[in-house]
Amino acid sequence: MHLLHRSILALSFAAVLSFSTSGTSAADKKAPKDNALRGKISSVDKEAKTITVGGTTVTVDETTVITDSGKPAKLENLKAGTESVINTFMLGEKLIAVSIKIGVVAVTTPAAKKKK
Repeated sequence: MHLLHRSILALSFAAVLSFSTSGTSAADKKAPKDNALRGKISSVDKEAKTITVGGTTVTVDETTVITDSGKPAKLENLKAGTESVINTFMLGEKLIAVSIKIGVVAVTTPAAKKKK
């Protein structure tokens, strides 16, 4: 649910920003951009503090929140072949993990309404 609220907030902010500016400035190009990755972890480099998912390498830092089935976890708990959901942002040229979820990951999607 937190992910959904964060996504909605980011989209709202992006929409307001796009309407309020006609061109992009140098500051806009340096601003962090929100992204999300889903898929199996293909590699974990504990020394470099990076993980790779779908060919994309993500840096894990001291602020990254890692959970396994909703419980706190550490970089050492991440293994290749594990399904994951990773929320990221670009900081300059570096992709940073905000949160990494493994294990039972609840994805909230609205139920389809039945036609009467």
